[in-house]
Amino acid sequence: MLAEPVAASPSLRRPEPLPWWALAGVVLVVGLGGGALTEHLQGVLDDPWAMWANSVAAWCLVAFAVGALAVRPRVAAVAGVVVELLLVIGYYVTQSAQGVPHATATAVGWALAGIVAGIVFGVAGAWWRASGPPRSTASVAVLAGVLVSEGLVRAVRFPWQGPSGVLMAAAGVALVVVLGRSWRERLVVAGLLVAVVPLGLLGVEIVDRLFAAF
Repeated sequence: MLAEPVAASPSLRRPEPLPWWALAGVVLVVGLGGGALTEHLQGVLDDPWAMWANSVAAWCLVAFAVGALAVRPRVAAVAGVVVELLLVIGYYVTQSAQGVPHATATAVGWALAGIVAGIVFGVAGAWWRASGPPRSTASVAVLAGVLVSEGLVRAVRFPWQGPSGVLMAAAGVALVVVLGRSWRERLVVAGLLVAVVPLGLLGVEIVDRLFAAF
């Protein structure tokens, strides 16, 4: 007598991606709306929240989120890139509508940076949602690392942003706890941050130098 097949564990089932039309709607609304909101909030918020409206890490969170909704890494990469480009477009269109001048080279630079960030964090979001270790572990480390790195830069390089920088770094640490699926994974991510954060600091320095050259 043949044994009955054992049902797959719910934890091993691949999550269902958001339908393409719903994902496209989310990307469009969050991208353009988020870009416009970013520009608006920069003149409205006070510390410690003002820095979140002028944050690279905050936009990386957006790419991660749409990547998690997409589930499939290739789709997540495309969704991540598109949402980042729309964030840039929404931001600069809002500036133009308000008569705020900006350099075209700077907008192009942020668009190029958005392509890289969209791929990296979009795929990271898909890995976190649909994969187990080591991919899910690496994705949490990358996302937490970008927040901790930017927080440290703000706290150390810009003393007047000290409390805000500490808050952002703390948010990165909190994400390790929230997104980690087990205490073992959380401990591994904490260890990876020792390597990821210096790489993030190097990335910030490279970006700053590139934009200074424009």
